[in-house]
Amino acid sequence: MSNEFKNNRILGPINAWMFKMLSGYMNYLFGKSKRSLFKNHPETVVEIGPGAGANMRYLKKGTKLIAIEPNIHMHKNLKASAKKYGIALEIKTMVGEAIDLPDDSVDFVACTLVMCTVSDPAKCMEQIRRILKPLGVFVFIEHVKAKENTVLALIQHLTHEPWHWFFEGCHTNRDTKSLLESAGFSALTLEEYNSYSPFVPIIPQIRGRAIK
Repeated sequence: MSNEFKNNRILGPINAWMFKMLSGYMNYLFGKSKRSLFKNHPETVVEIGPGAGANMRYLKKGTKLIAIEPNIHMHKNLKASAKKYGIALEIKTMVGEAIDLPDDSVDFVACTLVMCTVSDPAKCMEQIRRILKPLGVFVFIEHVKAKENTVLALIQHLTHEPWHWFFEGCHTNRDTKSLLESAGFSALTLEEYNSYSPFVPIIPQIRGRAIK
């Protein structure tokens, strides 16, 4: 999350409530993809920006989740979700660009619809690679910049400023695909697609997994 919006006293509680309310709809939109990405995950998972805990439903009961979540207004919902799904939760109130986990210490990192909000996504990916063990897995779903000279690109441009403000620093037109391709992973499987929903600026998306 962008530092300028982290723990915003107005938007923080609003977004925490909204993400909780949208949990069911997000499962409808992304459930199939997330079940595939989280399949056969290890006993410990690190998640960057888990928000209200929408991804806990895809984790096996008893999983230890290390949640990198700087928005303190999300923590109450995170704890409630952990109790609901039987997840052993550890919350770290820090940004993805400065994770306090040791080098080569985790097998699995997840990040869904978050790279759009971090202040320095390249540095966040560096941190993910750093904490992953050799052959560790990073799974992701992100909305991305639309192709140039398209209607979607125009919509992203026109809506960027209000969207960026309301959704705590979210960039409608961030080129996360290129960032992933240049992040230095040993292997990258990435699918580009359109996820049609009322949230038009985030229709162009990518999903996949990267191996350290």
